[in-house]
Amino acid sequence: MRDAADGVSGQYLIERDDGRIETLEVGDYIKPFEEWDEPERQAIKHVKGRVLDIGCGAGRVAIYLQVLGYEVVGIDLAPGAVDASRRMGLKEAYVMSANDLTFSNDIFDTVVMYGNNFGVAGEEEHVLSMLRALQKITSPNAVILAGSANATNTEVEDHLKYHQMNRDRNRPPGLVRIRVKYKDYVTEWSDLWLVTLEELEELTEKSEWQIDKIYQTGKINQPAYVAVLSKR
Repeated sequence: MRDAADGVSGQYLIERDDGRIETLEVGDYIKPFEEWDEPERQAIKHVKGRVLDIGCGAGRVAIYLQVLGYEVVGIDLAPGAVDASRRMGLKEAYVMSANDLTFSNDIFDTVVMYGNNFGVAGEEEHVLSMLRALQKITSPNAVILAGSANATNTEVEDHLKYHQMNRDRNRPPGLVRIRVKYKDYVTEWSDLWLVTLEELEELTEKSEWQIDKIYQTGKINQPAYVAVLSKR
């Protein structure tokens, strides 16, 4: 992410625990608005008030909103991401986990979780705990822009096999265990939950949040979506 902020091109790898590897461009971390996924571009119009960007990365979303005049706070578990977002011009960024939000009550009006970050907390109990924390630190009319992927919307054989392996282990089909490789760096393994739309409905029913709208392409093998959540 520091390289992205410094304009250094390159590729990084996301390795799944079944051995599948996806190659991505470093520059994706600073994509301009015009290159965002369609659901992200559509959902951003729901932003209001003071914004918390969870998993801010190099500041792709946070800085876009900051330029529009919003007061934005970015958080990321990776110190390098926080450093990169500050280099890009984000005024407020902190190293913080989505599993341990330490803000005061009622101070945010919008929470943005793009780039599949709605599932960054991992397993269901952790996502529900995060939603309870978000309920406390947001205003009564706050919204969450929950970015994830409807994991089962695929015809890719490797994904289908992985989904079945998860079901056999009593895990959600889209709960992936991954690590990132870049140059000589390798992260620890961590869980990321790609939440199906059915699972999203179940999660919200167990929380103080409800689904207002879902933006998605609806096309096979294009599972990304953004759900707009509001308080009940």
